[in-house]
Amino acid sequence: MVKQMPTREQSLQVIRPSQEVPPEAAWVSKRFEFAEQSNALAPIWGLLRRRLFVIASVAICATTASWLWSSTRTPKYEGRFQLLVEPLKTSDSELVRLLSKTLQENVNELSRQTRTELDYQALMEVLKSPKVIDPVVQDLKTLYPDITYDQLVGNTNGKPAAIGYNMLMISRITQGKDESRVIEVRYRHANPRKIEEVLGRVADAYRKYSSEQQQSNLRQGIKFVDQQIPQVRLRVNTLQAQLQSFQQRYGVFNPDLQGEQLIKQLDQVKTQRLETERKFAEARSLYVSLQQQIGMRQNEAIAASALSESPQYQQLMTRVRELDAKIAEMGTRYTENSPMMINLREERQKLMGLMQQEAQLALGTNRLTDLPARVVTYQNSVRRDLTQQLANTTNQLQALQASLQSLVQTEAQLEQQIKEYPAVSRQYINLQRDLQAATDTLDQLLKRKEALGVDAAQQDVPWELIMPPTIPRNQKGNLVPYAPTPSRDIILGAIGGLLLGTCAAFVMDNLQDIFNDSEEVRRATRLPLLGAVPYYQEMKKPGGKMPGKTSPGSEEVVLDPKAGQFAQAFCSLYNRIHAYTSESAAHTLTVTSVGVNEGKSTVAANLAQIAAQAGKRVLLVDANLRRPQVHEIVNLVNLKGLSEYLEEGVDFSDVVGLAPQEDNLFIVTAGKTVKNPTKVLSSERMQSFINQAENEFDLIIFDTSHLLGKLDTTVLAQQTDGMVLVVGLGKVTRSHLKQAVEELRVSQVPVWGVITNNLRG
Repeated sequence: MVKQMPTREQSLQVIRPSQEVPPEAAWVSKRFEFAEQSNALAPIWGLLRRRLFVIASVAICATTASWLWSSTRTPKYEGRFQLLVEPLKTSDSELVRLLSKTLQENVNELSRQTRTELDYQALMEVLKSPKVIDPVVQDLKTLYPDITYDQLVGNTNGKPAAIGYNMLMISRITQGKDESRVIEVRYRHANPRKIEEVLGRVADAYRKYSSEQQQSNLRQGIKFVDQQIPQVRLRVNTLQAQLQSFQQRYGVFNPDLQGEQLIKQLDQVKTQRLETERKFAEARSLYVSLQQQIGMRQNEAIAASALSESPQYQQLMTRVRELDAKIAEMGTRYTENSPMMINLREERQKLMGLMQQEAQLALGTNRLTDLPARVVTYQNSVRRDLTQQLANTTNQLQALQASLQSLVQTEAQLEQQIKEYPAVSRQYINLQRDLQAATDTLDQLLKRKEALGVDAAQQDVPWELIMPPTIPRNQKGNLVPYAPTPSRDIILGAIGGLLLGTCAAFVMDNLQDIFNDSEEVRRATRLPLLGAVPYYQEMKKPGGKMPGKTSPGSEEVVLDPKAGQFAQAFCSLYNRIHAYTSESAAHTLTVTSVGVNEGKSTVAANLAQIAAQAGKRVLLVDANLRRPQVHEIVNLVNLKGLSEYLEEGVDFSDVVGLAPQEDNLFIVTAGKTVKNPTKVLSSERMQSFINQAENEFDLIIFDTSHLLGKLDTTVLAQQTDGMVLVVGLGKVTRSHLKQAVEELRVSQVPVWGVITNNLRG
């Protein structure tokens, strides 16, 4: 028997009814698919474990190469200094701050607008120009004769050069998206002494240049602006007064918005009028139709409706009808002069009088004789509803007519306002445009005045050296190279090696012609994945010995009883099989594999056991007439079996045996091996065996030979309800699995799906 799984009660606790999934149409007659919720990272972790040696080797080689490369490099250093080329605060900047409060503007925005912008791009070119740098080069030649202007500014005449090495790098310091007024100059070289000499002389040259660029013509611009400001301010005040007077006279504040509102109101009124006309026409048509249906005028309909709503009147009318019926009945037995008939007619006359009184109360009129008989007679529910609709429609017509008249008047008023509005709007726009132009001119003059004042003050202040020429040092006072340190190179090399090793592992894994995880099998076969038997180190290897007995040549795997994960795997597999068999009323199942030593017999045996524990009557048949295995797994003697039934005519009951320790599991061993299994499995005797087994058992599982090179498995599978294909991970090649799937497709075998068996960690 299969090594004992958890107890029946424990197994049934993990079995849950699976959601039944209807079969999907494909290249087989029966096929189904279950949603698998697996860990997407599991295949990746498995690959990393398999290729750990490759990844570690590549990482070690890369780390060693990085260490060797970094240890042979000559360290290079970088020095720098910073210049403030525009002043941060002057007396004029305080005036700009006060002016911004008057205009209710942002200080930074106003300062940016009123300041004469410095062209930093042009400034960078000037700072590298021969006029500024040549004196520095001539001064440095006494210490470093090989230095040249082209070398210092990076002019290589189109030849490639190391970026930033032995040349000045000038840039503007930025903070996020904001660019500051600070210029930074950097210089890289292997000689720290040369860095200090070059940067010191360049800083002095830049400060000297700033002092030579002072300008005096800005003062004339300030004088011209002062003359223009009073005239423009007077024009702004005059236009503001005219615009205010116009607004008070016509009530115009936003011509565009007010004009749009008038047009929008007119459109709305027109829409409402058209809708009201439509409703009026519909109500009028309904009114005429209701009059024709009930055959009454409006007043008559109202009166009939009122009488229909009077409970007393309706009760009296009901009694009158009852008396009429009784009079008609008695008239067949009594004469008109009989006391009975006279009493009935008198009673009817009294009721008619009461009806007239109730009608007067309900209608509020004494002229009942003027109303037609169709009004005072009985009104059924349909006529009462029609009468009520006629009254409601009359009221609706009156309301719609009043609304329509109001809308027509409103529409005419709006059209008149729209005709007069363009002239008023044009006058307002002209005044507003003139005022805006004058205001803009005044604002520009005021801003220009302050900007000119700030620029004039700036020209009097030379550039400030806020950071002297400096080379970075560490806490111990040693110079720090600008290039990455050896430790950093080693770390980067190790990281790069790990990445490169991982890529190599993926490439090597993909180049192998075997399957390593269940998802690869599912994608390659395009069949549903029914289950995945996990790897376990205590599983019996092919050709080994089972505890307490010998199983030479055995290709199967026996589960340890403590391996709960295996119990769960087979319970999950049974849930899937049970879902399909319940849906399609299937009873017979063939279990096979692509090649040998893939664990198909173990899958068949454990599946049969878990189905028996679930309460099914299960028959496990060893149909592998070449290399039978089931009798060794279930620990039975293989004396009489399937081959004796097929060839010698042994009775069905003589070859069926009860499995040890399992009441619902029955076994049919293979019996003796035969020379031509294909012939006996395709015989009528085999079909009779299947029919008799279906009558006595709920589920019949056939363990067969492997597929490749064997015709008997396909022949048997065509006689059963379905087949499951066991795929041994780490063993089956892609080409063999592809060939097996193609053979099943051609033979039209109903494949339910695949089961993967992990034969290695």
